[in-house]
Amino acid sequence: MEYLTKFDRLLKNLIILAIIATAVGLFFPMTSTSFGPYYGSIAKHIAQTNDWSDLVLSNQDWLDKPHFPFWISALSFKIFGINSFAYILPGFLFHLLGAVYTYRLSNLLYKNNTVSLLATLIYLSVFHLMFSANDIRAEAYLLGQIVPAVYYWLCYDRKFSWSSLILGAFFTALGLMTKGVFVVITIVSGLFCVWVYTKRLVNVIHPKWIGALVLSFILALPEVIALYIQFDLHPEKIIFGHNHVSGIRWFFVDSQFGRFFNTGYIYSTNPPAFHQVFFVHTFLWAFLPWSLVYPAAMYTLIRKFKTLPASDKQALIFLLGYFWVSFVMFSVTSFQVDHYTNIIFPFAATLSAKFLYDLRTTNHKIFAVQSYLGIIMLALLAVVIGAVFKGWMLVLFVVLELLLVIYVIKNFGQIPFVKAILIPTLAICLTMVIYATLIGKIYAKYDSGILAAQITSQNPEIAVVDYRFDSRTLEFYVHNQYFKSDSPDQNPALKSYYLVTSDKVWQEQKAQFPNAQIVAEVQGNTSDKILPNLWSNAKLQENLERYDIILVNN
Repeated sequence: MEYLTKFDRLLKNLIILAIIATAVGLFFPMTSTSFGPYYGSIAKHIAQTNDWSDLVLSNQDWLDKPHFPFWISALSFKIFGINSFAYILPGFLFHLLGAVYTYRLSNLLYKNNTVSLLATLIYLSVFHLMFSANDIRAEAYLLGQIVPAVYYWLCYDRKFSWSSLILGAFFTALGLMTKGVFVVITIVSGLFCVWVYTKRLVNVIHPKWIGALVLSFILALPEVIALYIQFDLHPEKIIFGHNHVSGIRWFFVDSQFGRFFNTGYIYSTNPPAFHQVFFVHTFLWAFLPWSLVYPAAMYTLIRKFKTLPASDKQALIFLLGYFWVSFVMFSVTSFQVDHYTNIIFPFAATLSAKFLYDLRTTNHKIFAVQSYLGIIMLALLAVVIGAVFKGWMLVLFVVLELLLVIYVIKNFGQIPFVKAILIPTLAICLTMVIYATLIGKIYAKYDSGILAAQITSQNPEIAVVDYRFDSRTLEFYVHNQYFKSDSPDQNPALKSYYLVTSDKVWQEQKAQFPNAQIVAEVQGNTSDKILPNLWSNAKLQENLERYDIILVNN
């Protein structure tokens, strides 16, 4: 018992460390490597215009995602101003809410504080979840919606209570207003599998659950109303090359079923061969450093299924259902993106925690695998630190790396169970800090959109035209009125404005702008040209391109 008490204390400290490592990204600017500037620009329009029904990007009506994340981001902008911190913070908080309910769900299933803490730590130290808590997309919000909804619906299934009903419907409604109707499949999939196992499939048509579903959609009505106002009331709008586009039909049919069957407005035109296994190899890197633990957990627990207590059998079916129903659903569609799997990682984390806890007094091979995986990660990080960082950042990360190595060596005499948790967690936390610094501090110096926005924002009264530049970081960070243009006839009829474009485009087009002059230039490029060449200043200079800021007078 004393050992477990000490281990619980260690888990709490590691949980705090993982939160701090993830939070580092809050204090760096969002770059063009993330979707933050893209979605942030939509929320920025809401905050600046107070138009809470319309989603607009680059002065065009936008129909791709539901409203909720943009509403919350816009509200954050109202409080903290329009900046990267204000955009990332709400998604980060929903990410933490997902951690809180991963703990509560694990405790409800296994009634074991150590398992619950370990599940929470695994959740908080999964690489792609840490990464996505800074590259905020819908999935960051969904983690703080789906896991609470699952928790309350499990409570509601076990015993009726108004609080479980209302909170389950509330979080389900938030999921609907974040991702669409398919989120319901993920939210009920594990519970459905338990109903099948316990021969209670009649619940599908039971008034108790039909009422819960109806209440969830009632609470999601703000999304339906907003879509009706923006699109159904304006059939003249051209969306996806069509008029008479219904926002309500899109919400209930095209946004999810259209992507799933590749029949909607947004579809995959050229799915790769063997795309059905895309999420298999995605899982192997996205769930690091626990990627090998989950398959081992499934294999072991399924093998001894017959010997498990009845409650553990149902918990296993419950967690496998939540993971695999969505995993298979994602895999069969040809529209695939790696962050889709984020929403099922909490269930993998819980099952992995139970598996590791059950082996705590053994010397199972998985413990050695995890320990050496962490050591390999630390070794690779040392190479990255030496190759990429310079000056004070090099000193900082060398010191951090040395401290972690010393700590690992000092604790290498710990029992295998403790080492298997400690070393990979330390390694992934340092990985996240290095990644956030690499993107938010170093690459930001070469993000041409950020650099151009810093210059043009010095004269915010002059409008900015993104001319065949297509930079979301420019659109998000610029303080000026923003326009996007691909040809001179699309430029605004203003007395003067800034034209931002690449020097190559300007050399081709400058004859069409007789009253224009270059007032500034920036050097930068896309991340795939910059990041692989940070180790060599000569290589880096070869991959820099010039972007011009031109003052056009009419």
